[in-house]
Amino acid sequence: MKVYVEAYGCTQNYGEARLMQEALVGSGHTLTQSEGDADAHVLVTCTVIETTERKMVRRMTELASYEKPLVVAGCMAAAQRDRVQAIVPRAKLLPPRKWPQIVELLDAGTACGDRAAELESAAFGWHDAIVPIAQGCAGRCTYCITRVARGRVASIPVEAIVAQVRRHVERGIREIKLTGQDTAAYGLDTGTNLAALLRAINEIRAPLRMRVGMADPLTVYPIVDELVAAYASEKIFKFLHLPVQSGSDRILEAMRREYFVAQFEEIVRTFRRTCPELTLSTDIIVGFPGETEEEFEATMELVRRVRPDIVNVTRFSPRNSTPAAKMEDQIVGLIGSSDGNTPSSSRSRGKPEPSSRGRRSTDKSSFRKARRSGTS
Repeated sequence: MKVYVEAYGCTQNYGEARLMQEALVGSGHTLTQSEGDADAHVLVTCTVIETTERKMVRRMTELASYEKPLVVAGCMAAAQRDRVQAIVPRAKLLPPRKWPQIVELLDAGTACGDRAAELESAAFGWHDAIVPIAQGCAGRCTYCITRVARGRVASIPVEAIVAQVRRHVERGIREIKLTGQDTAAYGLDTGTNLAALLRAINEIRAPLRMRVGMADPLTVYPIVDELVAAYASEKIFKFLHLPVQSGSDRILEAMRREYFVAQFEEIVRTFRRTCPELTLSTDIIVGFPGETEEEFEATMELVRRVRPDIVNVTRFSPRNSTPAAKMEDQIVGLIGSSDGNTPSSSRSRGKPEPSSRGRRSTDKSSFRKARRSGTS
């Protein structure tokens, strides 16, 4: 059977899409890059914001029109199961934690999820390996629908991850991307932590580089010293994705992020003392319900102080069944933008020299347009 796989969203989604592709090939299927040429379709969905959800709805409708077997995987298959079934009633749903069942859903007779990790990633033309280390997160954010899809933290054993990384390296893969909804939550359910995992992988005697995925300040803060020490390894990219979301403690409390702005800044200072070449990425939500101009300015001031290398800006998107969707003083949709543009991110081009850190510009208009836009 020729199978077309299309994925959206976070690195973890793409990693699970790869594992599904490997399992399908291992069971005798072939992959195709043409949806029109496929005997079956797999759509790995993301539903983090409303505009993404609309795109997913359009794509699943388009793929269903081929009248071939369709599997809708990823977060929508778990968090919005009823909606998916209403749109494409003939589709089979595959929630994130059930991806090894992909072969079974396509009626190949055997589930080969375990074999997926044994296949040679290089044979698929991939020059890196995406290694999920855990499912779920430790947070209780009021705006997040992804937590509904991924659930609480469930960590993969250290030994299993190390063995998987070693297999990738032995087959010529040198870049390892460790991914999870919150990588710093790793081990909260098993009595270990992310730093211990990094140390274990670092002991592999082979050339490799690790890139650590997004880590929340909530879970980084208790292990920051241990984590910074682990980052000293030459095998770890000096990259930190630490989403602050707001520069206002009141808004962070309303978001239920469970940390303070000062703790975020302390984490950044601690990392930069040891890793002055650190590339810092952060995420910011603008237009959260009840956000005042003063709180918006506090976020702007935080960006000026910290000077992240990458700032991903997202306009608040109310998600059904989340507490934030029912909060008073909703901002989105109340103020229309004059040009209809909604920037999704503001990025510094390239990695400036440390001496230029204080000269980097902060484009206030990008933040303000994202906050005020009522269009998508």
